[in-house]
Amino acid sequence: MAQGADLSPKALSLNVLSKAYGLPGLRIGWIACRDPVVLDRLERAKQYTSICNSAPSEILGLIAVRAGDELLEKNRQIIAHNLHSFNAFFSRRPDLFQWQEPQGGCVAYPRYLGSEGVESLCTQLVEEAGVLLLPASVYHSSLTTTPDDRFRVGVGRGGPQEDLDVWAAWLDTRRRA
Repeated sequence: MAQGADLSPKALSLNVLSKAYGLPGLRIGWIACRDPVVLDRLERAKQYTSICNSAPSEILGLIAVRAGDELLEKNRQIIAHNLHSFNAFFSRRPDLFQWQEPQGGCVAYPRYLGSEGVESLCTQLVEEAGVLLLPASVYHSSLTTTPDDRFRVGVGRGGPQEDLDVWAAWLDTRRRA
């Protein structure tokens, strides 16, 4: 798949081992750009904020990149398997959620349609059932508007069904109340 830096001499491509490779704890990523002035500025900013990565993370990151095809395929299989569970969960609740599965990634941003709002949903769900969802407000940026009715859900971890079952039971209890 083409990256932004492949398509335009002024574009940046930012990649990390977190999502696609399933290695968020390593905190390893990279930026590609064909503009030498931009690359120089980025390098100076990096040196100002942190000289180097953790050596163990760099070694593990190198191993991961070398085994990239296998890791990526394993994670694609996990996501494909999990999407069945997420599709079933959300399709049973069209009055509460507008769901669209991710198109090539492991993170989705469903819309919450409930009257109390997504912030309240996320707060109550974690406090009462121990299931953590992050409302879109966590990702606020001055560069763009932040939707006030969406939340983040990751579909790339193994075994989400238990959490979906807890969430479903919590929603059912609220409906009966």
